[in-house]
Amino acid sequence: MEIKAKFERQADGWRVEVPQLDNFVTVAKRLDKISEQIKDLAHDLTGEERCNVIIKVEAIMPGIICDLEAAQEKSREAMRLQEEASAEIRDVVSRMRDEGLTMRDIAVLLGVTPQRVAQLAPCATNETCD
Repeated sequence: MEIKAKFERQADGWRVEVPQLDNFVTVAKRLDKISEQIKDLAHDLTGEERCNVIIKVEAIMPGIICDLEAAQEKSREAMRLQEEASAEIRDVVSRMRDEGLTMRDIAVLLGVTPQRVAQLAPCATNETCD
């Protein structure tokens, strides 16, 4: 069961409205306490098990929520770029190995340790990695 709840920040805590649960309104200092209260109320009103109640939070904090969403998007983009960069560096290391470069030479060119190069392109059992 998914329940939508509007959480609005106030000076002394949070004001919460839950229209799906008989227009329930409450205030609390901490969000985690409100979530438990909503789950209890949902169980009492509908008989739904607490563990099956999912609370969809709609936070009302002008300016801050937009900034949070922008930061989260940048974080997702950074992870995507990191994954891309890792794939590309593994490809470059593989091509360098194909050209006959040693792990130590590759390490110098990449500015990393030979151990890191070994992680990026492990040697075959019959190859010399010096």
